[in-house]
Amino acid sequence: MIFFLGKKIGMSYFYNKKGQYVPLTVVYIYNCYIFKTFKFLNKYFFIFSYFSSFFNYKKEKKYFKNCDVTEYDFFKFKSNNFIPLNTFYINQRINIFGISIGKGFSGVIKKHRFKSGDSSHGNTKSHNKPGSIGMCQDLGRVYKGKKMPGRLGAKKIFLKNLKILKINFNYNIFYLNGNIPGFKNSNLFISPKYIF
Repeated sequence: MIFFLGKKIGMSYFYNKKGQYVPLTVVYIYNCYIFKTFKFLNKYFFIFSYFSSFFNYKKEKKYFKNCDVTEYDFFKFKSNNFIPLNTFYINQRINIFGISIGKGFSGVIKKHRFKSGDSSHGNTKSHNKPGSIGMCQDLGRVYKGKKMPGRLGAKKIFLKNLKILKINFNYNIFYLNGNIPGFKNSNLFISPKYIF
């Protein structure tokens, strides 16, 4: 599968022809180059290198990613070092892989949407606590997988079937329907839907 490295710029909106409010996310796509190609056990692999031509070269970091591709894509893009963005088009479905925003250590109400305790009727200093978590004396332990307080967010998220609403090929900017994981200026990987 071919991955394009992108950067989340922010969110915006527009009104379609029917006058409906449509939220969208603005994403900048880095230039994608094939750094190396090889074949191993009847599988084809690309090592991609990504860097930006829109920003300063001295401050821009390079990213490398190893991906297995189909035989059709291997012989199609093997001769060309640069993979153009014209593989994308408007109203195309794409898949996005990113990391969600980390929210730190959170309680069960924020993390698992528990209901808080009563504010009165004998409740003392246990309004936002999870309540009883253990078992009787027969078991004497807590079950694995119990919903407890812990770190929230900062997880790998994979979204499918996001639609491209608009493309600006001059600045490598895509306008995607809906929201995508990550904060502003966070990196994410984009792949065309037809590859899967």
